[in-house]
Amino acid sequence: MDLDGVFGTATERAVRSFQQSRGLEVDGVVGAKTWSSLGITGAALPRTPSAARSSTGTPTRAVTAPSIRNLPIGDAPLGRGMGGTATATRRAQARPAAAARPAPHRSAQLEPPGSTIGAPWMRVALAEKGVSEVAGRSHNPRIVEYHATTTLAAKTDEVAWCASFVNWCLEQAGIRGIRSARAADWGKFGTALREPRYGCIVHIYRTPRGVDGATGSSSGNHVAFFVGQTATHIQLLGGNQGNQVKVSSYPLNKYTVKAMRWPEGR
Repeated sequence: MDLDGVFGTATERAVRSFQQSRGLEVDGVVGAKTWSSLGITGAALPRTPSAARSSTGTPTRAVTAPSIRNLPIGDAPLGRGMGGTATATRRAQARPAAAARPAPHRSAQLEPPGSTIGAPWMRVALAEKGVSEVAGRSHNPRIVEYHATTTLAAKTDEVAWCASFVNWCLEQAGIRGIRSARAADWGKFGTALREPRYGCIVHIYRTPRGVDGATGSSSGNHVAFFVGQTATHIQLLGGNQGNQVKVSSYPLNKYTVKAMRWPEGR
């Protein structure tokens, strides 16, 4: 496979094929077990920030996605390519591997989160995958912890928590959020991006028809972290997506990308 700097369908198929051949969970995500099968283990894996707390370990997949074309983000058209991010990733590829451990054959998109991408909060967010609401009258204390970083400080996991999750992840990585539990408020966070970047904060909107099961939103607004995209869908890692933290794929013919934002000074 040519190294073209794009984590496209061919690359994902290759990852899934490899996982299947090794008896791993076939999810297309290059996590700790997949890295281990490639010969990368222990200290060679990127460290999770000390503030992040997880009993499940830290997945180690990062995707530098190509630009999203023709997304309705205000009146500003998106440019082509990934600019400095793609350049930095290619430069990282050019570095010689450590003599004691040959580097596995992989494309630039599979670099560990935070190594060249510059989004340390994504290591925090990835470690939270699987956190979900609790059925019945109980509430997941982890989700209540997300809420506690906002001015709303809700005490239940029944309150929409996508924005609380974003704020919590940023703060765990030592980055000041806006402490808002309203998804729409994140459309003004930090600085605007004209092109998508792995880990950027994405505000999407869908005309509300009751509570959206895919985002848990009754207002139509949702906020999460950018992972990648296809010609028809945008992939986001976020909270309250199907009542849990996970990567979800949203059809662009139903959801409008209102804003893509990046922390100032990063």
